[in-house]
Amino acid sequence: MVRSLIALSLMLLLSLGFTRAQSKSSLLLQEVRKELFYSTFDLEKVTKFYQKIVESGEANATFTAYQAAAKALIAKHTWNPLTKVSSLKNVEELLKSAVNEEKDNLEIRFLRFYIQNSIPSYLGFSKNLKEDGNILKKNIARLSQMNLDQGISDYIVAYINSIDLPKMEVSTPRH
Repeated sequence: MVRSLIALSLMLLLSLGFTRAQSKSSLLLQEVRKELFYSTFDLEKVTKFYQKIVESGEANATFTAYQAAAKALIAKHTWNPLTKVSSLKNVEELLKSAVNEEKDNLEIRFLRFYIQNSIPSYLGFSKNLKEDGNILKKNIARLSQMNLDQGISDYIVAYINSIDLPKMEVSTPRH
């Protein structure tokens, strides 16, 4: 009986710690979202934003995508073209990793779409625009079901609706 009580108490304490960690992570994600979508960034703010994400220690696909967004903003402020391209390659890798980890995450798809749409196409970092744009347009109604601030959700919907994308080409098998 005593062992059962100790085991039950231990499980309760562990679950409380997990719940606190989860809610801390959720609050941090909401904070990061708002900071990205509601801020105008200069280099100092961008650097602090990036450091905040990295120092959080969060290791999930959504935070990886926000880390990529912060790196893309830093690249925007970089004057050296070689450093800018190197940074954009890293951004591309982070976004690819995030999407591969959570293919159905519309927030991650939007971040990749927005970043790639903001980069001049001649640099070659816009490989997923059609794919992500069509997925976002097809699933735009799901955005309201996500745990996003209403202003952020409205912004994403307006942005997606403002983009005119050609349909993705679907290859048909040859017989």
